[in-house]
Amino acid sequence: MSHQTRDDPWLGSERVALASDPVVAWRRWRLRPDESGEPLLASAHEDYVWLHRTVRAQCSPSRTWSYRMASDGPNERDHPVPSAGCRCGMYAYQTPELARPKGPGVWVHGQILVRGPMFITDSGYRGREATIDGPLELVVECVGGDDLYSPTRCFGQSVLIKFAPKVYYPICDAHRDAPVGKAVAGSLTVPEFIQAASFLAERMDTLIAAPVSL
Repeated sequence: MSHQTRDDPWLGSERVALASDPVVAWRRWRLRPDESGEPLLASAHEDYVWLHRTVRAQCSPSRTWSYRMASDGPNERDHPVPSAGCRCGMYAYQTPELARPKGPGVWVHGQILVRGPMFITDSGYRGREATIDGPLELVVECVGGDDLYSPTRCFGQSVLIKFAPKVYYPICDAHRDAPVGKAVAGSLTVPEFIQAASFLAERMDTLIAAPVSL
């Protein structure tokens, strides 16, 4: 499932290195299933799962995207995180509007605190550490039914959330027999999913608020 990346903060030019005082910012995450279908809080852009409210950035070969960027910098390894010669770090947006999800699937978004040292970009921040700072809003949008890999946008109310390895496929009544049905390992009703999401939030000492439109 794709989503727009036009406003992603790392696409802007970094201008200023900020002090280490916490900065209020916003971020979105993709909820993805574990092997049993229970939700995990995952990065929207990397294969990384948040296990705690606070996450500190690392740059290593296991984080393929960030390490590839690091190899172009002055210090291939063993550099401070974040560094001017690398794209490693915790990313966040300057406004809640930029952090809102922009595509089908299962998302949450909300406020965080970013700690430094950090760099400011055209639309966000790149710091050393981030902490979830308040409730996360759940967004569920039907993936449609035309194509498993390039789903059409559908704004119908989701009634079922199918899951495959590392991805949820919410569907509405009109798309119960969508092609995604051939790739799933199981499914959850919307109430079952909301309950599972509340358990995830409890484990992370935060709150996931379901929108009324769900």
